[in-house]
Amino acid sequence: MPEARARPWVTYALIAANVVMFGVELAHGASPIAPRPQQIIELGGSYPPLTLNGEWWRLGASMFLHFGALHIALNMVCLYQARVVEQLFGRAGFLAIYLLAGIGGGIATLLVSSSNGVSAGASGAVFGVYGAFGAFLVLRRSEIEAEAWQRTARSLGRFLVLNLIVGLTVTSISVSAHAGGLLVGFAVGAALLAGARAAHRRWLRAVGLVAVGLAVAAVAVRSLDAAPDVTPVLQHFEVVESAALTRWNDLLNATKAQTITPGEAAEIVEREVIAPYKKMREATLATRDVPERLRPLFARLDELTLARITAWERWRAATHEADPGRRAAKLEAYRASELDVGKRLEAYNAEVRSLPD
Repeated sequence: MPEARARPWVTYALIAANVVMFGVELAHGASPIAPRPQQIIELGGSYPPLTLNGEWWRLGASMFLHFGALHIALNMVCLYQARVVEQLFGRAGFLAIYLLAGIGGGIATLLVSSSNGVSAGASGAVFGVYGAFGAFLVLRRSEIEAEAWQRTARSLGRFLVLNLIVGLTVTSISVSAHAGGLLVGFAVGAALLAGARAAHRRWLRAVGLVAVGLAVAAVAVRSLDAAPDVTPVLQHFEVVESAALTRWNDLLNATKAQTITPGEAAEIVEREVIAPYKKMREATLATRDVPERLRPLFARLDELTLARITAWERWRAATHEADPGRRAAKLEAYRASELDVGKRLEAYNAEVRSLPD
């Protein structure tokens, strides 16, 4: 049987590979609806500080990972509907289109994105398949009956326009991955069709295109700079914050229970609460090249940490005050600081919630 009429086994195999990897995500503990970005990173999602610093393999691995059941379902339905492309280009040609378009979409995301977001999904590769189909319609128009060509071209155009609109309205969708995959798919498809002897040893041409594509991708990855990964800074804040608040509450309870004196508690607060908290704040302030999208968060973080230090120091000052009148005034200042801490904490949490995953 000629390859053009053979069953699209590569399409089926790619769908199976994506489904298997989604099963791996679930086995890893990821939510079937909305897995956490960290889980996707652990399984091979593309994350600029890692992808652009030696872990280039993430561009390939991320093509088979998805952010939930709906994400993979939409991509696999679109891929299945485009199975005719495998029959047009042959198995090797179709595989070359899929892989190079997926990598191209990943690189486009790295080029356009100004943040350290996690990217994953087969959409770049799937759009590349449709891009190759577009190349076939353009370069083989004379071989297709006019009415059929117009009907197919309109259908393809509607698909691309609809997905462009959806991509522009849904912030979690990477339009750059779609566009990059589409363009690479069109280019690879055109290269596979070019020349009078295009069908002759198509598999050899496909292998050559993959080799060239990987070389170009390697140069692109090595030439791009990743925004610094500030996740450890924020994680360090959470650790120190939790430890400081736990110790602070323990000391307040011990003071109320009269197991230690207020003066003893004040000295412990200075040594075990305020000192490490100040050190953490200094490290946060020293963070360089904070990504633009995280600058408001770091501003709220600085306001919060300063407010906490101010409150704790006012409490210590009140504890050491012997004059009752002055002590009452300092306790009042401490209570005002506690209210300010509450406002700063609310502002910080609101900023965290506003960030995209």
